[in-house]
Amino acid sequence: MDWNRVSVICFAASYGVAWLAEVLRLWKPDWKPLRLVMLGFTAAGLVAHTAYLATRWAPIGGEGRSLMWLAWIVAFLGLYGAVHYRRIAWALFVLPVVLGLITLGSSLAGKQGLPSLVGPMDTWLITAHVALLILGGVGVCVSFIAGVMYLVQSWRLRHKQALGNGLRLLSLERLEAMIRHGVAWAFPLWTAGVVMGLIMLWPRQEWSWFDPKVLSGALLVVVFALLLDLRYRQHERGRRFAWGAILAFVLLLLALSIETFAPSWHRFGGGS
Repeated sequence: MDWNRVSVICFAASYGVAWLAEVLRLWKPDWKPLRLVMLGFTAAGLVAHTAYLATRWAPIGGEGRSLMWLAWIVAFLGLYGAVHYRRIAWALFVLPVVLGLITLGSSLAGKQGLPSLVGPMDTWLITAHVALLILGGVGVCVSFIAGVMYLVQSWRLRHKQALGNGLRLLSLERLEAMIRHGVAWAFPLWTAGVVMGLIMLWPRQEWSWFDPKVLSGALLVVVFALLLDLRYRQHERGRRFAWGAILAFVLLLLALSIETFAPSWHRFGGGS
């Protein structure tokens, strides 16, 4: 029996039950047992997720493990938001992202790693490099979640739906601020991670500027720069910013998984 996969299924199932409870809250928003089920299963999933990562702490264990760490941080932020903003449907939008990251991370487990990783210095440099990318990815995920919530709330306002019943979200102004803050957080961290990776790869003869991994990471930096440009244009509407955050999230997933379907020398350690 593959106990690693069993562990993943356990905490993924907990998150799934929590999400279903949040969906049911759309029809019974004031029924407290549903909220308790959502919080309880999210917390249980987070505990099991933490135990899973405790024995696999190093993010250089593969893109799969990096995605598991990213999912863990997003799940923690989602639980925090659900506890402190009782009426906002955080879990409805956060948990699908968590489950998607877990699914993608699980599918990437066991990939081959860097062929010439030697010495403790390489290990620490690559750990710092991947940690920066993961932390940058957190900002992308926050912006994506806020962007989706923004588009949903905008659609409801345009169609004159009652905002006080069923699905409860933050105001458009606060959601737009979340998108902006997420991008402002992600841009320097992701860029620093990419630059550190390029510095480490520069002495190696095998790598190329046209490596899909390098190109996808650099493309995400360009998207961040464009979003930051929009951030300081007060006349730009939030919808465009929200769609930009969604594009950044798609590119993040592409950058973290592109070597599974495109030839790339740049891979981080195998296994999960």
